[in-house]
Amino acid sequence: MKKRIIRIASFLAIGSLALFLLAGCSGGDDKEVRVEYSPGAVFTTNVKDSDRLLKTAPVLVLDKEGLEEMLDLNIISIRDTIIFVLRELNEDSIRKSGRHEDLRERLAAELNEVLEIENIVDVRFSDFVMG
Repeated sequence: MKKRIIRIASFLAIGSLALFLLAGCSGGDDKEVRVEYSPGAVFTTNVKDSDRLLKTAPVLVLDKEGLEEMLDLNIISIRDTIIFVLRELNEDSIRKSGRHEDLRERLAAELNEVLEIENIVDVRFSDFVMG
């Protein structure tokens, strides 16, 4: 009877360990950090060569925690860079398929350069309307 209980307990322990490892819970050291930072309210800017306006609310995605204070101190540079990039868009480029992905990459690259960091890994939009 004891041998049977030991076998069952061993089987359950090995099965639990295998499930734990397969689920990717090997200790949490390789967990990817994603922090979202909003650079303020909605951005409204002119569309190049048009009388239309673009209204958008970008959210910066960071790969490191603890940068919020530094970003708050540089909010003017962040907002200026975002407005500068958005004002270069024209109607065709806004409507063009895949343009949003290009815009995300460009904003992340420009902001990383201005802030002299490499932690902005993505830009998401909670609003993106041309009117």
